[in-house]
Amino acid sequence: MTHEGEKKLSIIVPVYNVERYIRSCVESIFRQGLDDSDFELILVNDGTQDNSFGVIADIIDSHQNIRILEQKNSGPSIARNNGIEQAVGTYLLFVDSDDLLIDNCLAKMLDIALAKSADLLVGDYLRLTDEEIAEAQYDINLGDVIQEKTGYELYLGDLNPYECYVWRILYKRSFLLNYNIFFTSNGFYYEDIPFVHECYLKAGKCILINQIVYIYRRGHVSITSSYNLRKAMDLNESIEKLWNFQNLPDIPPDIRKRIKDNTFVTLSFGLWCVSHNDALLPEWKTIVDDLKRRVPDLWFSHGLKQLFVSTMFRYIPGSYLKIRSIIKFRNEET
Repeated sequence: MTHEGEKKLSIIVPVYNVERYIRSCVESIFRQGLDDSDFELILVNDGTQDNSFGVIADIIDSHQNIRILEQKNSGPSIARNNGIEQAVGTYLLFVDSDDLLIDNCLAKMLDIALAKSADLLVGDYLRLTDEEIAEAQYDINLGDVIQEKTGYELYLGDLNPYECYVWRILYKRSFLLNYNIFFTSNGFYYEDIPFVHECYLKAGKCILINQIVYIYRRGHVSITSSYNLRKAMDLNESIEKLWNFQNLPDIPPDIRKRIKDNTFVTLSFGLWCVSHNDALLPEWKTIVDDLKRRVPDLWFSHGLKQLFVSTMFRYIPGSYLKIRSIIKFRNEET
């Protein structure tokens, strides 16, 4: 039950230069089997410079449950934080403005979350290109498997550190506010990583459903070619936050070990991106020095690979990155 002025659900969508995709995104939100009185759609104008709002003006005029928040271009983290603070929904869902929701998935998700009073409800997703989205027939009948877990169980059994996506999860808003869980205020990129980790680590009752709920629009720009100094510095901030989660009170040893393992995965991803981007290699010292300043005790010892990378990173990071770059070059030649 909600109080007067509240909704069952708030859907938060940052909007920045997405006039090509925003209409299909918003249209999918209104194909969820929900009455407009049940939810609100918060569109956060992140200083968009194109006609994103013009192409959905008719939709905005047709629905009384759409709110627009204005901010200067500050990135999705700030946009989502503003949405969290302004939302009135019992549950929150974050949707990226170039993605889609599977038709008629939210009504079921919301009913389960409300009935169970879950802190988090996690669904599945598809990763598709523009062409695949246009042509695909979505098979979402995966069955009705519903698993109830603690946050720790979800963290150990279901969190893939390579797939920390915030948009596949329904969040109880009171849970986020009670634990003061917000997105990092400084970074534009990789803000999902510490946010999802923190939610899993602090959640009580969680629900995992065997249902595809979201379509992630896969881009055509390679990860390495688009990786730049700003992204590297933002990833350093995420690594720092992950590492510090070990200091949360009463963390069990198996959870602390997994936190370190996931931090190692994130560090390895960053080192891989730097070593595979010739344009960024000259910046390696700036990137490494920043991370060492943030996490001076960064060290991993679970297995030979972690020990090797930790030793190389701590003592001869430049040589290590150069070796990885040479290996990459030779692999491309063969």
